[in-house]
Amino acid sequence: MAQLRSLYETSKALYDHVQVPMPKDGEARDTYIDTVNDLLERREQYTDGVKPPESEAETRIAREIIRLSKQIAKELESGKAAIQKDIRSHEQRKRAVQYENPYSGPTPDGVFVDSKK
Repeated sequence: MAQLRSLYETSKALYDHVQVPMPKDGEARDTYIDTVNDLLERREQYTDGVKPPESEAETRIAREIIRLSKQIAKELESGKAAIQKDIRSHEQRKRAVQYENPYSGPTPDGVFVDSKK
């Protein structure tokens, strides 16, 4: 029962954490993701030692854990999609800046550029 209770408490903490929208700025986002990872690791440790429920109270807790897990998975999927969208937009901006003006850099030695035509 103690293992199941610990799993429930960790799942509830993770659920509460993912209900808060993911921050947009880098440092706060990193902290948010680190907290999610820590809670997932802790939850995985409790999951390994859980036995099937033996009483009605344990069955109710197990059902609540399953419900929370489904919601957590949905929220993590949407967070993953948001991160992938940010990565794609960053890559597009990077490519756009790369080809913006190829002649803005220094000219190599030995190249003559005639400004008059």
